[in-house]
Amino acid sequence: MRDIDFFNFWRLLLGWVVTIYATVLTLQSLWGWYLWLAGSDKYVSMLRRYVIVHGLRLRFKAFWGDVLICLLLCVAFLMLWHAHHQIDDLGRNLSDVRRIAQPG
Repeated sequence: MRDIDFFNFWRLLLGWVVTIYATVLTLQSLWGWYLWLAGSDKYVSMLRRYVIVHGLRLRFKAFWGDVLICLLLCVAFLMLWHAHHQIDDLGRNLSDVRRIAQPG
């Protein structure tokens, strides 16, 4: 029997399922907003102009702190991910050494 780690298998399977589910829900929501804002009603067109004007008036200087925090969190995530793979490789190598060193 192959050396299968069921925890890692379940973690990867759950990660794929959740990622696909979140992507589908996000796309459905964006499509619904697009259809709703594309309407020709008087109030919908006024709301559409309101959203466009406020999107153009955004001041990006106010968001640089949040952008920096997001970048630092991404760096921390990548460091943890790399450490996880290093530990996983270490465990795999140690199990190979134990298997080779067994008498018999």
